[in-house]
Amino acid sequence: MLASWKAEGAIRAPRLFALASIPADWRAAANPASELNLLPLLVKRGETALDVGANRGLFTYWLLRLGVRVTAFEPNPDMVRVLSYRFGRALKEGRLTLCGYALGDAEDEAVLHIPHDHAPLATLDGALTGLDEAVRDVRVHRRRLDDCVDGPVDFIKIDVEGHEAKVLDGAGRLLAAHRPTLLVEAEERHRPGALASLRERLEPLGYEGFFALADGMHPVVTFDPAIHQRLDALNAEGTAARAPFGYVNNFVFTARAQQRADLAGWTPGSVSLRTAA
Repeated sequence: MLASWKAEGAIRAPRLFALASIPADWRAAANPASELNLLPLLVKRGETALDVGANRGLFTYWLLRLGVRVTAFEPNPDMVRVLSYRFGRALKEGRLTLCGYALGDAEDEAVLHIPHDHAPLATLDGALTGLDEAVRDVRVHRRRLDDCVDGPVDFIKIDVEGHEAKVLDGAGRLLAAHRPTLLVEAEERHRPGALASLRERLEPLGYEGFFALADGMHPVVTFDPAIHQRLDALNAEGTAARAPFGYVNNFVFTARAQQRADLAGWTPGSVSLRTAA
């Protein structure tokens, strides 16, 4: 019911949906287990960030509050309208650039699958595990990140429902030239070997990966999907963990020594995004 209301709101009342997103963003940041609270360690005021898979603008909102210049990529036309309403001032001031297309490893057309009752969720790869419902297909343009961003880029957040490896494949020049810090969602249920595919692309470039648990940061070499991505740790809809850190799907990759040290000292609650912003 709630998911259906959100979907209808995004499609039929994008202005209201945009307004309702603001308190939701603050609630999300209030959760010490949220990956949002890592942002002050990963990107600094005046730097440049890419929000790949911006959705309703949760990360874009907080990155802008941190004083970061943002380029947001979102192929779902419903969410593009929401983002346009939410961030009209930032767009006019040049602090935000909004790109209404998908990213991948080639320039072509792709089909975006949008679940009817989960309009904010969408995928290019049909990875709709746990969403047993009809979908709406929309043809979207897809580009390579190397072809649309010159850099420098300091931070990239990627949440593209199983399409993350292809996004990286289209960003080889940017990654090699600028070594931006990455926060990437990756799940075995969307694509088997998802984390391994990220590591094989990033570690040769000098990146080291981490993930968060209740006792702090852990290196990705210790990640075990049988332990850290158990499907029974998710809610009935398959959209959220039942308990903090019960299901791990966000990974930080950094090539910066100071960030590695900062992450090593991180524990839940030690950094507050709401205070930093």
